[in-house]
Amino acid sequence: MANLYKKPVHVIDPKTGQKVKADSKKWWGRYVDADGVERRVPLAVDKKIAQRMLNELVEQAEQGRNGNSFADAAKLPIELHLEGFEEHLVAKGNTALHVQQTVKRVEVYVSTMKRRTIDKIDPASVEEFIARLRKEQNLSLQTCNHYIRAIKTFCNWLVKRDKLLRHPLLSVSLFNAEADQRHCRRPLDATEFQYLLRAAEAGPPVEGMSGEDRFMFYVLAAWTGFRKGELGSVTLRHFKLDGEYPTLTINAAYSKRRREDVQFLHPDVVALFQEWVTKKNPRADDILFPVSAKTCGTERKTAKMVERDLASAREVWINESNSDAEREFREDSDYLKYVNSHGKFADFHGLRHTFITNLGRANVSPKTAQLLARHSDIKLTMQIYTHVAPVEQAAAIRALPGLGDLRKTD
Repeated sequence: MANLYKKPVHVIDPKTGQKVKADSKKWWGRYVDADGVERRVPLAVDKKIAQRMLNELVEQAEQGRNGNSFADAAKLPIELHLEGFEEHLVAKGNTALHVQQTVKRVEVYVSTMKRRTIDKIDPASVEEFIARLRKEQNLSLQTCNHYIRAIKTFCNWLVKRDKLLRHPLLSVSLFNAEADQRHCRRPLDATEFQYLLRAAEAGPPVEGMSGEDRFMFYVLAAWTGFRKGELGSVTLRHFKLDGEYPTLTINAAYSKRRREDVQFLHPDVVALFQEWVTKKNPRADDILFPVSAKTCGTERKTAKMVERDLASAREVWINESNSDAEREFREDSDYLKYVNSHGKFADFHGLRHTFITNLGRANVSPKTAQLLARHSDIKLTMQIYTHVAPVEQAAAIRALPGLGDLRKTD
């Protein structure tokens, strides 16, 4: 097992002039080389650089043991390559969940199609595998794409590690997932969101989170666009509320795009948050919204929270009817439904859709909206997350220049 360590060295204490023991400035690496001999080598002062150097030595040793020829690599059981692939994904800093899901998807393909060695990976078997998933498990095209990406990523790694001469799946394309969306989201309009907040604040605990905490959780989600896991990592230290431009920062380790994200906060959100903090009185390093297993050890179902609170809000809204006819109309409507008649969900991630859609309604430029949404592709911002209601479409048509009186005569 390879590992880093600091080597004990003797140095002269400047105060006493005596020799004392201390750790070496450089990190050292312990690993087993291609001949099975344990080696201990000096690496670098920086731990990250030292780890990268050690990883390269381990890979070189592995190549030496397995043989560098493609023929030798093809003789090895595919499970051995998967072990190296998994270590590679971990070393790149991927989340534990991403690593687990990626490796598992490749393993399902390997076991289903009985691929014993890497030279048996081919387009025909992948296409047959995906067809089986579609038929037997009724998977969406988007989920099928996840499997294809995982297998192709594994092949990319094999090529880069000189285990395959060329990528065997270049001809395998992804599906158009938009043609088969199974979990489409919808944003909440301003009044729906107000009903949701009131229902949450007055409601009982759901998934271990009190109504007042859910209230603040929803507000931050709808005014920052941060996701469940991102908000599930924040403490008081992540907020900077003094100065002209208050912000909330998400550390790179918890951001979906693996970089530090800073979002500006609306003044109303700041006021609500300060009021909530005064009542809750958390410590500086307390996780404010313990919903993620990565920070609190337990994964909370935020979709269940929103579903319960929307049901309560819808009940209140229906009971506010002034007549039997109005009540019947409200009961038949999609208003405040968790899943509407078009199969669109108003779940917790839907609050991110609400945030980005509201940016469009506020006439924020597409480029600014993309930056605030933290999307690498503006198409994702405009086509998936920005929703235009029918009433807005109708208003846009009415705003077009009219034809005038075509039949007017002299």
